Amino acid sequence: MIYFNILALLSFVLGYAASSYGAHDSNPASGSSWNRLERIKSMYAWEGFVYDIEACRSTEEMAQDFSEMKERGARVVITFEFCGTGADVSYYDDVITAAEIVGIDIIPLAWTLPIHAVGQTYGPNDTFLIKSVPRIEAVAQVVINNPGPVLAIAIGDEPLYDNDAGSPTALASYITQVRQNLTTAGLSDMPLSISDLALGWQSSGNITPVADAVDFFMVNNFPYFAFDATSGGNASTSWDDFITDIEYFQSIAGGRPILVTQTGWPTNEDEFAPNSPDVVASIASSEGYRNLLDSRCEEYFKEMNIGWMWRSWEDDIDGWGVKFLNGSDKWDWRARIEC
Repeated sequence: MIYFNILALLSFVLGYAASSYGAHDSNPASGSSWNRLERIKSMYAWEGFVYDIEACRSTEEMAQDFSEMKERGARVVITFEFCGTGADVSYYDDVITAAEIVGIDIIPLAWTLPIHAVGQTYGPNDTFLIKSVPRIEAVAQVVINNPGPVLAIAIGDEPLYDNDAGSPTALASYITQVRQNLTTAGLSDMPLSISDLALGWQSSGNITPVADAVDFFMVNNFPYFAFDATSGGNASTSWDDFITDIEYFQSIAGGRPILVTQTGWPTNEDEFAPNSPDVVASIASSEGYRNLLDSRCEEYFKEMNIGWMWRSWEDDIDGWGVKFLNGSDKWDWRARIEC
């Protein structure tokens, strides 16, 4: 819930009402109806950040983070992980309220990996029905309660790659159920997708039910993990691997929009080691990868109408943030939002 005093809230409203971020700005989080899918179709260049909510920050803290993102040009934030059990509607309400205060679009992600906490081994109660479905229902309900700043809903982070639901058909059935619930609430136009790797789609057998169920394709694209990756993030192989994954999604999208909701290059290997011994994880490599994507604004991202989002805001995902956990910047984040 909101703990701002009146003066602080007024400063937010005045500050963000005066902000402008180019020709394809985000929708003001006003609660009014707007064409979300058309907004996604118009996206290109850098759009925003992945934001880990596992720390259960307050509304005020999240609004501060979102405001700093917006100061850097971000128009969209997508959540990652979950707070508590992930099934608390009131906490997701805090997240969306923070986005609404700041005036930034948000994509709430329902965490579908059944395991409850980092380091916990699977047990009899770690099932999709018991752990994941309540999270999906919580996210759907909070969007029904306050759809204004919500750009889309993500049903899972790499749910195909991790086989969260047990099969693509089962996953598609849950996406369909969310759609039915939204339609009943008058939100039939709320876009739904999953955030996943090309490898997740490619390795999951009959993906047709999921491909048919989503409105657009949210792509996790990490050249850092490629087996042919070399040196830093600005290497030519990084761009080649990035394009290879996008071309796969274009082959299954049938003209539907593509949004790269997670990409980046880590500054260390502490969270995830690379698959190539030639990879260099460093601040220079991470910044170099950002520069690589940024340099392709005109010739690729604008031409293809594809936006990209950086994983992540801070080092909650160790090494992947543009900021250290103490809040200091790793480098001066500047990425074009139009070209």
